[in-house]
Amino acid sequence: MTSLQVAEKSEKSLTETLVVVVLVASLMASFIFYFFKQQEQLTHAGFETLAQVFSARINGIRAQWFMDQKPNYIIIESSNIQPDGSRMIKVPMNKKGWIEPENELLVCQQIWQFVMEAPLLYMKQPIGAVLVEHKNEVVQYCQYSLPSGEYFIYYQSIGKVSEVKMAY
Repeated sequence: MTSLQVAEKSEKSLTETLVVVVLVASLMASFIFYFFKQQEQLTHAGFETLAQVFSARINGIRAQWFMDQKPNYIIIESSNIQPDGSRMIKVPMNKKGWIEPENELLVCQQIWQFVMEAPLLYMKQPIGAVLVEHKNEVVQYCQYSLPSGEYFIYYQSIGKVSEVKMAY
């Protein structure tokens, strides 16, 4: 090979490499653009699924309460090892068959822990858990919300979980 042929070959290689790099960069940029464009919809769909899982687990715990002949506590198997080394959780229930933590502090957080056995996080975003009580109404409920304003409500007295809504 002459030095002219070697120079032409290296120019072709450099050009081909440059074209490939530009093509890959543009594909990555378009993927990132569309991902961030759709992120809000993905978050909403995932949070709706989380609310449905929460509701299903609430109903599963209540079904266990019925099968165990309506005790004050039910024992459920946990996916996590407990501080005492077992895999069993003792869940306090009210007379209607819904979870009712004994400690009145952080009620909604305790309910979340009994039901989901996971931290109050969704896609690295904190989930706010607030017990809402109106002075004129007897009914209190837990509101679980994301920083984006999406939330769902769990009515403790009837075991109902609302659909996901937007606060603003």
